[in-house]
Amino acid sequence: MGLLEKFFIKEDMSEEKKRSLLGILCGMLGIFLNILLFAGKYAAGLISHSIAITADAFNNLSDAGSSIITLLGFRLASRRPDPDHPYGHGRVEYISGFIVALLILVMAFELIKTSVGKILAPEPTNNSLLTFAILACSILVKLYMSYYNRKTGDRINSASLRATATDSLSDCISTAVVLVTGILSKIGFSAIDGWAGLAVGLFILRAGYSAAKETLDPLLGQPPEEEFVDSIRNMAMNFDENIVGIH
Repeated sequence: MGLLEKFFIKEDMSEEKKRSLLGILCGMLGIFLNILLFAGKYAAGLISHSIAITADAFNNLSDAGSSIITLLGFRLASRRPDPDHPYGHGRVEYISGFIVALLILVMAFELIKTSVGKILAPEPTNNSLLTFAILACSILVKLYMSYYNRKTGDRINSASLRATATDSLSDCISTAVVLVTGILSKIGFSAIDGWAGLAVGLFILRAGYSAAKETLDPLLGQPPEEEFVDSIRNMAMNFDENIVGIH
């Protein structure tokens, strides 16, 4: 059990309560760290006049939104059905997720537009050691977030936390590209900043599209997974009564 879990998770709690609190803890940690990274990178982007760093900052802001959805999902999952909502409240997670996905798409389009402008009219960047230090720290923080979410996701069998871990790992690659771009800009390749900003903008656009699709599919209705159907079939066919098949 990690240091943070010792303060919030008690041994006498039920497994369901532990699972809910672990999910909430991961969500809160993700919100805090991503907002911290956004603030640091946004400041570095303003100081250095780098669109690539600014784009990467907004990428972290979108991750904070994803963490809010994770937190909301675990909070709502712990609520019991009521007379007005006999099937529970789980679909609010998808509605909130779709709203966040739309915000991510709008943000991506704005960053792409700004990056194209910087490609057409390149401006020199003013990257400093502080800028590079912020980007390097960001990579380390994202590696920790990937490890923690993966470990907790495997522990409580949470697909959303495992997806968050994968997203954090991809952010490490994105920030590493921005770091290399900053170094190249420092030695005279100023035009590359706009292209890097465009690449990060397209990356955010793809993430927003995937998030929108993942939230819309369950709302519109999707067929059950084949493994789920097979488990029901096997369960029904295990009875010795006169069962010849299921539909």
